[in-house]
Amino acid sequence: MDSLPPLTRLPKLIWTTLLLTCLNSFANAATLEQVMKNGDLRCGVYPDDPGRSAINSTGSWEGFYVDFCKATAAAVLKDPSFVHYVEVGAKTRFTSLIEQKTDVVMYSSTWTLGRESQFGVEFPTIYLFDGQGFMVRKNSGIKSAADLKNKTVCVTENTTSHKNLENLIKERGLNTKILFSNGDSFFRGSCDAYSADRMNLATNRANRADRPEIYEILPDIISREPIAPTVRNDDPQWSRVIRSVIHALILAEEKGINQRNVDQFLKRQNSAEINNLLGLDGNIGNQLGLDAKWAYRAIKAVGNYGEIYQRHFGPNTPIGVERGLNNLWSNGGLLYAPPFK
Repeated sequence: MDSLPPLTRLPKLIWTTLLLTCLNSFANAATLEQVMKNGDLRCGVYPDDPGRSAINSTGSWEGFYVDFCKATAAAVLKDPSFVHYVEVGAKTRFTSLIEQKTDVVMYSSTWTLGRESQFGVEFPTIYLFDGQGFMVRKNSGIKSAADLKNKTVCVTENTTSHKNLENLIKERGLNTKILFSNGDSFFRGSCDAYSADRMNLATNRANRADRPEIYEILPDIISREPIAPTVRNDDPQWSRVIRSVIHALILAEEKGINQRNVDQFLKRQNSAEINNLLGLDGNIGNQLGLDAKWAYRAIKAVGNYGEIYQRHFGPNTPIGVERGLNNLWSNGGLLYAPPFK
């Protein structure tokens, strides 16, 4: 076997490339430090309908995904208002991270292995379990996906919903026509059904239909859609911070801690895990690069996971979707946080 050349004999171009790679990796890896230095969290959000992420009548951003931006700013910067909201779309939600225009994107993005590889991003954890479905007019006679044979279905092009629909039609031989369009076209009567994630369907029905009561979402669920925030894949510390903020809000609900009573828990005898969560004991904050009260501030700012869900998606909102899989594990759902030890 030939021996390797001495380091001093490596071509200058290779040395330059190695140096730039190392410097670039170092620069990218310090997201937490940079956010703290800037005093501002650049949070990517999609200008959507009320419930998910939208600007309200007072000019402020609000919605399910927006609350996770606020929670992160509260944990990292000690103030939920220290957020610079960056509008992103289906194409820029990933590229904005790579171009370092955003620090984190809180969007209804499905976590797929292909996206991680293709875009160089990471999905720290799941904050919404969803699945693709169909919305139809109640008087259409369509009661299940099987009834879509020879019908026209609207779907957004170049999305996971588009690919899933194509696969369903092929597998079942439905001879269904696909029309690349959004929910607005469906409400105008351009197609017999509209296919998207079920939360997307409910949000569209609540905000874009003139008469929401004449539409229904079919019981069919044709895919699993784990919805997650997105960060670059070169900074494991920052990924842990985002993941921990979301898990803290989930654990708070499990432990009965909410926005109103969190201060009381600071004054009482608690379990060891609650003390670790609220920074009364342990060193989780230090391990994350944060102070001890990071999770307390996140809960105080936006409430626990259940409060966030019910505020934006729950039965008492126009969207009106029961929690289902988004219940805690102890209530028959899929949500649970790793032990805070």
